[in-house]
Amino acid sequence: MTETQIVEIFLANQWWSIIALVVCVIGVTLCWFGGLMAALTALGNKHWVWGIVTIFLGPITGIPYALRYKEAEYARSLMLRGVWILLIGLIISALILFLGR
Repeated sequence: MTETQIVEIFLANQWWSIIALVVCVIGVTLCWFGGLMAALTALGNKHWVWGIVTIFLGPITGIPYALRYKEAEYARSLMLRGVWILLIGLIISALILFLGR
């Protein structure tokens, strides 16, 4: 399948594509906001290395920090919900692509 065909499929299903995009953006936003919350929690609890690294890498290091330390429960819930919502958006996109053939 070429790029042109993929674009045509998404243009033929514009409304579903918009929904998938919005859901993916919400998921990514929740992940990054959760990463910021994890960084602030780490800095507040004097885990300096975790905090500084998580400021720059967001959920990449925020998820392991939140899974390791109990005090980051709110950040963990945000990031895990964001991951689930992002996966739902990607599943919608995949369905558009495979059912639109």
